[in-house]
Amino acid sequence: MKKNNKSVIIFLIVIAILSLTNILNIKIDGELLKLSGISVIVGVVAFFDTRKTNKIKDEGLNIKTIFKDFKDHPKAMVLAILPFITCILSTVIANKFLPEVNEHINNRASFAISEDLIKTILTIAVLTLGEEIAWRGFFQKQTTKIIKFIPSIILTSLLFALGHYSTGSFVIVTYDLLFVFIDSSLFGLVFKETDNAWCSWIPHFLADVISLFLI
Repeated sequence: MKKNNKSVIIFLIVIAILSLTNILNIKIDGELLKLSGISVIVGVVAFFDTRKTNKIKDEGLNIKTIFKDFKDHPKAMVLAILPFITCILSTVIANKFLPEVNEHINNRASFAISEDLIKTILTIAVLTLGEEIAWRGFFQKQTTKIIKFIPSIILTSLLFALGHYSTGSFVIVTYDLLFVFIDSSLFGLVFKETDNAWCSWIPHFLADVISLFLI
């Protein structure tokens, strides 16, 4: 196995393990140990580390070709719209049948929310871009080279969803993670079409902002 391939495998394993730490309920001095956020940092580092071997300099992350990528891949544009629909749908259903979901999501995302609206939006922008680079640009892209695309996107979205796990009732947590999984899959499909994490970042960022306002 080539040295580069070994480092990719190691990065994939570390990211997967870190994404699962929230559900392990590990506590230190009574505080729940949450390391899933570090998986994003590791994923970003891994992306740029492996990117050095790409034949195309800006492969996987090219801000200059966003509009061209969407223009050349109309399917990606349609897929990019779907997260807004799932966002509204999940909120409407939650408001009617599971109002506790909103509080659960607010608590889960409290670290990114502040009274300063601009600061909150900028924080979401940075966090979602990091997630797209780590999970779509690196994890999904690299696992697709090892296994077929459908298992890859399922694995990526499952780990991505579990990385958003926060303690709560089974129904509330399952509902929350289900829609995270669905949205992650949609972001993954956009990335597959465009091979550009900027393109999958746009619906991710806008869906999170819309969700914030709806909640």
